[in-house]
Amino acid sequence: MHAGAAISLVGAFVADVVDGPVAKRTPGRTAERCGFGANLDSLADMVSAGAALGVVVLSYGHFRATYVAVAVVLATATAMRLSYFNVHGLATASATYTGLPTDLVIVSFVALMLLDGPLRPAAFRVALCAGGVVLAMLMISPLAVPKLTGRWYIAVIVLALMLAAAHAARLIA
Repeated sequence: MHAGAAISLVGAFVADVVDGPVAKRTPGRTAERCGFGANLDSLADMVSAGAALGVVVLSYGHFRATYVAVAVVLATATAMRLSYFNVHGLATASATYTGLPTDLVIVSFVALMLLDGPLRPAAFRVALCAGGVVLAMLMISPLAVPKLTGRWYIAVIVLALMLAAAHAARLIA
């Protein structure tokens, strides 16, 4: 039912993880263009992690008012996490993020969406809401998350694509 949303979220994730490396290889980048790109990236993250995840939760909850709280928590935590990152950035000495990055939140949420089917609908909606709140808390937590590089970077992209394929299989079945 929501497999298309999951696949779209993976698309947003892939675009998010490749835009930085592509931008860094663009010749003639000025400081002004870098700042513009960073702000545009945060806006895209807000839409893909803050708004889209909330809409998915609302959709699973048939847009009932009780699901609005989870959508608001996700949007608020995403805005706080992105604002914190825009001010403080990556911890330079350790190359770690403070709090769970929005791209990993998206992948985790898409994985959680695979429980739709194995769990009964009411149990799944509870699990999705609880998972959404936990992910929101992790975004604004002091958790140190290493920046993914090298093979870990590729592994997470492959994992996301596998999740998209699992959701695509639901569309075919």
